[in-house]
Amino acid sequence: MAGATVALTASAIGLPTPRRPRLHPALVQLGRYALVGGVGTGLNVVLFLVARTWLSAVPANVVAIVLSTLVTTEANRRFTFQAGHGRRWRTILQNVGTMVFYAFYGSAVLLLLHAVVEGPTALMESIAVASASVLGGIARFSVMRLWEFAPAARPEALPVAERPTAPVG
Repeated sequence: MAGATVALTASAIGLPTPRRPRLHPALVQLGRYALVGGVGTGLNVVLFLVARTWLSAVPANVVAIVLSTLVTTEANRRFTFQAGHGRRWRTILQNVGTMVFYAFYGSAVLLLLHAVVEGPTALMESIAVASASVLGGIARFSVMRLWEFAPAARPEALPVAERPTAPVG
């Protein structure tokens, strides 16, 4: 018996197994999206302020948007929605659509700021750009979550007529 070992498992002696609380997948994605969005907004503001030293507000905003959107879109694809590589043309179309949206939206916010405030500072412009980015980000998350990376419907959530059936053997 000297070489025998005794293995006890938690279930053998009745100890409870620790459980981690599970969050709803949408909440996990929203948290990850907020993290990526926060980093992306910070990157956008830094790029805007750097580009602003050479360019006027609207072109500087477009440069910052193009660069930060490329980074955040790929980060959201891989980290937030864990989608990996998508279809090449769909990915390109989504990136272009996102950049065009933010370029027009951010430029409109800057033009409105210049119409309302006489001679706004670069700090005021960057705050306007960051605020617009947060509001646009909420819309972007909704589109990405509900359309592009929509979770597959669970069979029990489908109407009975649409539920997949197991092959009869």
